Amino acid sequence: MSNIDDVNINLNFDLQLLRCFEALLTERSVSRAAKRLNLSQPAMSHALGRLRTLFDDPLLARGRDAMTPTARALVLEPQVREALSAAYRLMEKRSVFRPAESSHEFTVMTAEYVEYLLLPKLIARLNEEAPMVRVTFRSAQPARALEWLERGELDFRLGWWPESAPALRAKRLMRDPLVCVARAGHPLIKGSITEEQFISIPHVVQSERMTSARRAIEAAVLLRHRHLEVKYKVQDALALCNVVTNSDLIGTLPERFARVLATKFALQVVPIPMAIAEIRQAMYWHERTHNEPSHRWFRQLVSDLAKSL
Repeated sequence: MSNIDDVNINLNFDLQLLRCFEALLTERSVSRAAKRLNLSQPAMSHALGRLRTLFDDPLLARGRDAMTPTARALVLEPQVREALSAAYRLMEKRSVFRPAESSHEFTVMTAEYVEYLLLPKLIARLNEEAPMVRVTFRSAQPARALEWLERGELDFRLGWWPESAPALRAKRLMRDPLVCVARAGHPLIKGSITEEQFISIPHVVQSERMTSARRAIEAAVLLRHRHLEVKYKVQDALALCNVVTNSDLIGTLPERFARVLATKFALQVVPIPMAIAEIRQAMYWHERTHNEPSHRWFRQLVSDLAKSL
């Protein structure tokens, strides 16, 4: 067979077929993939058959609880996602975005403390520039963020991915050092804290949030062949501050957040006497929305607000 014939065979697909491939690799199930694209199960099975012929590979094999992708499918997956993104950009109709007239809703995943700091300024700007625009914040779930960005269920993630997916764009927002918080009348801490005090005084930590900060602190302490004494694990920063202000325990928070909460809880904020990595925040979005006028406007808005925090 000639090279031209090979090309003709390899180009014998459409965007819907690539969408089926993406859905099948994401869901690992013919029925769930069909439901996701609003197709019948026989139609999705037929699409899988076409894909297997096209790529000369089974692509998905039956497993105990779900279908398992072949090595070839895993290699193809990022290429197919990028091809779809390019196709969406090609067919995208440009429109003028007028913030004052828009009722667009943006969905943002972010850490609790970033939402706490950003929201008052965001509300003020939206009231002034785009009073009908709505924003929904989701709690940070990094394991689901990429999937939701790809599906369009999420517009932006504010957080930190040291190595984000190729289909994502990113913009750095801010860096924040970690600090120690203690009650104003703490018997041992008077505006500063020693390394020995920081390690030996019992801590209260957030059980599910700020895990990267906790790992950074634990790593620094471990280098000294020591371990923190964690007395309580609480759900969020407000609970942490409430425990600290009513006890002799100490905690750690990003500095911007700590200084805002210090006035509400009568806390002293002191530098941690060890070298600890800063908390970094960036904004991530999917390539297919990169040139969308509404998204470009919101990205710039968030970036401007982050500079003022």
